[in-house]
Amino acid sequence: MTLEFEKLTARIEAMAKSTAQRLEDRDNSVDELLKTLERYADDWDAVGKALQLAQEKADPKLYRSARPFDHTHPLNAHISPPTPPEKATIVATDGSQIMPDRHAAHLYYLINVGGIVYFHGDGRAPHPFTIPTLHFPKTDQEAARFVMGSGEVSIERDLQEIGTLADNAWNLRGGDGSVPLLAILDQRLLYWPIGGTEAAPNEDVVAWMRAMTKVHDSGAALAGYIDRPMTTAVVTLLRALQGIGDPKFDWKSLGKQGAGGGLNDIAIFRRLLEPGQRSKLFVNVSPPNERFAEIDPANEVCFFYFNPGRGIARVDVPRWVAEDEGMVTAVHALIHDQCQILGDYPYVIARADEMAVVGRQDNENLNFLIDVAMQRHGIESRLTAKQGSKGLARGGKTRHRGI
Repeated sequence: MTLEFEKLTARIEAMAKSTAQRLEDRDNSVDELLKTLERYADDWDAVGKALQLAQEKADPKLYRSARPFDHTHPLNAHISPPTPPEKATIVATDGSQIMPDRHAAHLYYLINVGGIVYFHGDGRAPHPFTIPTLHFPKTDQEAARFVMGSGEVSIERDLQEIGTLADNAWNLRGGDGSVPLLAILDQRLLYWPIGGTEAAPNEDVVAWMRAMTKVHDSGAALAGYIDRPMTTAVVTLLRALQGIGDPKFDWKSLGKQGAGGGLNDIAIFRRLLEPGQRSKLFVNVSPPNERFAEIDPANEVCFFYFNPGRGIARVDVPRWVAEDEGMVTAVHALIHDQCQILGDYPYVIARADEMAVVGRQDNENLNFLIDVAMQRHGIESRLTAKQGSKGLARGGKTRHRGI
């Protein structure tokens, strides 16, 4: 059965009209927020008052905001890209996985971390690498956990990504510091797995922060690059500023999804930043970041927004980077330079992803190798009926002919 497109024509037209109206409403809301940004650009007393009122009156379960890292640049700063250092070393990692599948012939999962070491201005060819690990149950109890634990696999992948990044930064350390070392991750730095409590970090969060500290000890700068982020931290700050003189302002709505017209920070900085420019530095205001700072103040997560050429990205950096103007300058310059290679995305992250991804053919070849090994041990491979029927149904279509 094919999709009958003619039955969707009216809905497609309605969708287009609705989208046009939504974009018009968004532009009007952004105009108001930009006026607020301009009005309070360097009014630090008002910013402090707004943040204090928000902390006192907002719903702590919802409230997440941004706080200016310092008063060096105004809130509406648009900082042009500096000249990159003559030489630098950049290491990036990314990860992918094959999830456990209870319908497959054999129960396992795979994590593949890919990465690249890039020698900026050095003339040496980049050094790509992969680190695949295969996990399988050794007991029936472990097998039950494998079936239910796909979320755990994602967390393990994340920890292997940053752990591998930290190991590489540590191995690349040395010298007099004249050649900057940047460790970059395609991931937010404020890592807090979904489902965890914000009261205290669990062992996964602690492991993540240990890797951050190892990068710090290596002397490298650390950055997390988030393409098209959906965060609303700066919008929340601007709404709090709007609430200072408004007795009817709904402080409980701060941080609530859809509040403030449903805008995110991209809408603001798309209008503010030209290609290559970044915003001022902000601190992430949230309970998880408070926990980060309590365990290691140097790991408190800060961020700036960046226009790579098309769209807006967020760049997370730990406090130890934010406090070093030279490091911030190098991070901005090197990320901008990396985006020039591909046009609007850092080359090292794209290559790390390329090294990490496990394609369908790789998956099939791995299953073949596993089948061969199992057969050597007298173990027959059997798919579940559901998986077998899927293979037949999706393997190609043939026309039914009556006999």
